[in-house]
Amino acid sequence: MALSRRLLLGLGTMASFGAAVPKAKADPAATLRRFIKMRGALDGRLVIGCVAGRYEGVVDGQVTPLFGVVSAVFSLYRRRADGAYEVASLEQAYYTDLHSGQALDRWKNPYTGESVAVPVYSEAPSLVFIGPDLVFHTPKPPGPGVHVAHMARGPETIGDDVVFVEQVAVSVDGAKGGLPFTYRDNTVLRAPASAVDRQDSLSTPCKTTFDAVVSWRPWLSMGARPGHMEALGYGGFGVSPASLPAAWVTATERARPSLLNNPERVVETAWHSP
Repeated sequence: MALSRRLLLGLGTMASFGAAVPKAKADPAATLRRFIKMRGALDGRLVIGCVAGRYEGVVDGQVTPLFGVVSAVFSLYRRRADGAYEVASLEQAYYTDLHSGQALDRWKNPYTGESVAVPVYSEAPSLVFIGPDLVFHTPKPPGPGVHVAHMARGPETIGDDVVFVEQVAVSVDGAKGGLPFTYRDNTVLRAPASAVDRQDSLSTPCKTTFDAVVSWRPWLSMGARPGHMEALGYGGFGVSPASLPAAWVTATERARPSLLNNPERVVETAWHSP
């Protein structure tokens, strides 16, 4: 959300574009610059990304609609002396009712019949570094038993558009014989090449699509039941505050109003964290 947090096309599909014609090797610094312009900004301005979508459960090939999701990510970018970019960001996300679209406080699990409390994903500001290889690194390693791989691939060209695919894979070892938790998502960023490559442009709004495969979240109280969740969504980076989903704004007015009043001040605290 970067949600901490993220979009739809698979890498096999992406690789098919332009496969018949060998491409010249791109300059890593130029590639990073294009990626940062689409995902963030070169001039240090606050950048907002958002996604809206839904989760479905998959058990023995049968799909069951579960709930929606709305998320917003607030980020600040600055270039380091080594050419990498340092990103301060946070994500705020809510699970939503499929019919009303409003953030859920409780939810009835269709698999168990149980009513469960629904958490809010409220991420603290944190730092990540993105190098010319488009690999994301954190200043501190993840906790024991937590494994994270975060990178972007591209750019590819589809028609007049530049396309990057950002991937996140997380696994958490099970504790005391418990089941491990796994999460994997793809975020596809897409914007016109004419906008991305403008010399006087420091940030290029882009459209995104998102897909994820996730183990049962602990709050679902699914225990050892077989199956998993899949998510699909859409959104963008470089959106205006007025463009954030109404359900997200309503929930944030109650849960974290500082993000509506002065999000930049909240995010920049990551620069000063020990």
